[in-house]
Amino acid sequence: MIEIKVYTAHGLITCRHRHNETLLQTLQRHEIHLPAPCGGLGKCGKCAVRVSDEEAAGPRSPDEDRYAPAGSGLRLACRAVPQSPLTVTLTERVKTAADDSAAKGGAIDLPVVGFPMVRSVELMLEPSSLTDQRSVHRRLIDELDDPDTTVSLSAVRDAGRLMEDLSEPSDAAGLMISGPSGDRLVAVEEGVRDVLPALAIDIGTTTIAAYLVDLSSRRVLAVRSEENNQGRFGADVISRIAATAQGQDLTAVIRLQLSKMIELCAESARIATDGVLAATVVGNPTMIHLLFGLDPDPIGRAPFMPLSTEQLEIDMVALGLPAHPEATIVAAPGLSAYVGPDIIADILASRMNETGHLSLLIDIGTNGEMVLGDSRGLIACSTAAGPAFEGANIRCGSGGIAGAIDEVLRDGDALVLGTIGDESPKSICGTGLIDLVALLLEDGIVDETGRMDLAAARESPAYKDRVTERDGEDVLVVTTPGEPEEVVLTQGDLRQVQLAKGAIAAGVRTLLEEAGVGAHDITTVYLAGGFGTYVRPESALRVGLIPSLPVERVTAIGNAAGAGAARLLIDRASIEEANRIVAMSRYIELSRSETFQHFFIDEMIFP
Repeated sequence: MIEIKVYTAHGLITCRHRHNETLLQTLQRHEIHLPAPCGGLGKCGKCAVRVSDEEAAGPRSPDEDRYAPAGSGLRLACRAVPQSPLTVTLTERVKTAADDSAAKGGAIDLPVVGFPMVRSVELMLEPSSLTDQRSVHRRLIDELDDPDTTVSLSAVRDAGRLMEDLSEPSDAAGLMISGPSGDRLVAVEEGVRDVLPALAIDIGTTTIAAYLVDLSSRRVLAVRSEENNQGRFGADVISRIAATAQGQDLTAVIRLQLSKMIELCAESARIATDGVLAATVVGNPTMIHLLFGLDPDPIGRAPFMPLSTEQLEIDMVALGLPAHPEATIVAAPGLSAYVGPDIIADILASRMNETGHLSLLIDIGTNGEMVLGDSRGLIACSTAAGPAFEGANIRCGSGGIAGAIDEVLRDGDALVLGTIGDESPKSICGTGLIDLVALLLEDGIVDETGRMDLAAARESPAYKDRVTERDGEDVLVVTTPGEPEEVVLTQGDLRQVQLAKGAIAAGVRTLLEEAGVGAHDITTVYLAGGFGTYVRPESALRVGLIPSLPVERVTAIGNAAGAGAARLLIDRASIEEANRIVAMSRYIELSRSETFQHFFIDEMIFP
């Protein structure tokens, strides 16, 4: 094996390189998480690293010339196959652990009423006698007086210990967990617990959000939001399905990350991890399959038949997650291979299924899902549009991480940039990208075909100093020219935006056509997810991402998937509601829709 020394922001890590392994694979094996949204195909340039010896990093691939030209000291980790000992220095954008990212869609609203998944019940323990020799187990069953409630052996042991020296009847508290399979008494204690912690988890393709909720007070105790560590195997679900087929254990990756997130949430709330009593989880079907150890391969090929779209329930410890020994994790039901529990949770949170007014829900993440309808029925579709809005295939793009430009405005001849965390700009995320494109359209620097008119830019006081050449290509500098961390926009970036926005807009038009209604019939457009929360509606309307409607009809609802997952915890009737939503919904497969293809060509054009 070849020794690879890797200098990171956290110090030196020594790695052992295996024969014929790429540098990216070596680093991944040692838990060094380089961004690789293209799945290691050499198409995005995000895994560029600085090496001590370009020749020692192996033969150069033509794919590298654009992002790591010869003589620059850089190599693409996904294309470098080290031949001899090497020293590697990581760029600032590379993370060596699951860095905490911006909260996914911000705070969530919790229902104030409901029948929670975990609750305390009053019990009366009576001493045994020669005239009453019922077992402890039987006494608990009789005390609960509910034939549908089961009693766990741990609850029997707890009650047995409390009754050992009991001479007269005594009050106790039972801990009841309710799930799709019914009620279960899991513990018997002397006093009532003040706090009943449970987890609502939203596994996004790009970002994972975990909310530790007290089901007693109905408040959030702790929040953790991180980039999904599976991202190093590709930005989209198809790349990750392919990685799984090639033997990569993405199930272990997600379970390990969730375990650490649970530990951090518990630490923040100052509780022990075995105090976590239940969990609900939502996500797209591929993410749910990987968490539960189901093969996602059928999702990636026609006819796109997942192994399960039903609600799932399993012991948390069976997944290797730290929690109470009797805690269960429940996954909400989904609709199809590409409209999963996260979208059902969105609908739950928005309540669009309860109103008689026509609503449109758009959840734009790495995938783009859309739902149109009202209390009479819902139509849903999905399109692979989101990677551009999450920074994939964008020259200087990133997800919603610290230092990412998330807002672009113009003040006179100056561009005003907002960044996540108010840090110096290092990249641009989806909301900033939409702002920028909307501004360039308005200023005539980009035309309706998506062509960037750099001649017009050179004539404009606001842009004339921002046109330059990088790697043989004319680009527009977004950051202040001359700054060391340069963020640029390329013609290729604009094409990626057109593809992404065209797919979303065409999906919406397909739903409208299927429902036999027009955009003007829509009362409310709900924008969900991290991108949907922070994108300025005016910019989304200007680029044609959403239907041309009055801006006051557009409502951002934050991380509705996380809010829906929390609602499942706080009100178990929501599980039944989720199943009703699935029953009243219809899915349209866009890959075989000629209507969608026709609209997609039209929607590639900017308004």
